[in-house]
Amino acid sequence: MPDIAHIQEVIVAEGIDGWLLFDFRRSNLIAHRVLGLPPNAFFSRRWMYYIPAQGAPTRLVSAVEAHVLDMLPGERRVYRTWREYQALLGEILKGAKRVAMEYVPDNGIPYVSLVDAGTVELVRSLGPEVVSSADFTQRFEAVLTPVQIESHREAGRALLRARDGILAWLRDQLSRDAELTEYDVQQEFSRLMRAEGLHLDPGEAPLCAVNGNAGNPHYSPTAERHSPMRKDDLLLLDFSARMPGDESVVADYTWMTYLGAEVPARVASLFAIIRDARDAGIALLRERFEAGKRVEGWEVDDAVRAVIQAAGYGDAFVHRTGHNIGTQVHGNGAHLDNYETHDTRPLLTNTCTSVEPGIYLPDEGLGLRTEVDVLLLEGGIEVTGVPAQTEVIPLLR
Repeated sequence: MPDIAHIQEVIVAEGIDGWLLFDFRRSNLIAHRVLGLPPNAFFSRRWMYYIPAQGAPTRLVSAVEAHVLDMLPGERRVYRTWREYQALLGEILKGAKRVAMEYVPDNGIPYVSLVDAGTVELVRSLGPEVVSSADFTQRFEAVLTPVQIESHREAGRALLRARDGILAWLRDQLSRDAELTEYDVQQEFSRLMRAEGLHLDPGEAPLCAVNGNAGNPHYSPTAERHSPMRKDDLLLLDFSARMPGDESVVADYTWMTYLGAEVPARVASLFAIIRDARDAGIALLRERFEAGKRVEGWEVDDAVRAVIQAAGYGDAFVHRTGHNIGTQVHGNGAHLDNYETHDTRPLLTNTCTSVEPGIYLPDEGLGLRTEVDVLLLEGGIEVTGVPAQTEVIPLLR
């Protein structure tokens, strides 16, 4: 059951008249999550749930499925025809001047721009200005409880133990000249993660990529497609998981290792660039967030990207700096992004984000990334996945 009083406090603080939640066939999962609808609930007709700044909410539902929002408080209005749908919506919104919906101008933040253009046009035609819920939706989607924050820390510690285990296993295999593939390493790493008590969601096996494969940021080996792994290869490991429990929070890290005795100077110099870029982003978060100043996702991305651009590799950093983390590895809060999107959402207290710059040079047979997570807490920021990697470690030194 949603905390309507709390939602209304947020609505008032935002200076709007109400929040209009709309869904058609699970097109708006934010609405489902905020309202606490049953998992995998599927309703075949359009519905709306209007929460005004003051007073009781109203649910607008089809006569075909008049029961669908009965678990929510407020008055029920039932439409049969499209004309009734529009007329009843007009009555519900009467007097409202500004209402929020899951909409962002120009689809600037697609993670929260989920209401179709036609529905936005309809609401506007009834009088209210439609504004974006993107900033404050985070309060219900991304803010973590103390228990969840501790679950992230616990997952992080378990992941690092599994990382140590896979590096030891790799060292042993290579010292015996065993034949290995990326897929072999991925499967053994997954086993070690589960042995640490971690829960891996389907499709979330660790990314294990050597040399040019690491030049593709989301490359992941499969049983059918993988490369051999040999001495003097450069290996990227990107690994994420959470502790058991639906409300546990993911930890997500990336580590580089060189499968030889001496790291090539080229690899060492490229890693130094992304290390310094990562640390510049963390420094900005510490400076601004800990001073109580608003810091938006795009600003951190710019700070990180500037370091890589200054080194001459701006075109080789082909993704955002970081993503929000929650019960899923890619959460619904503010991302550190002024590249794929222009994320103007503020970073909120008690949320978590990754910081993961990279340089990808597939034509050179190279790809490098470093990744830690940052908890933004009332007392300041906390970096997890530490000690953060400062150089590429030669595995066979």
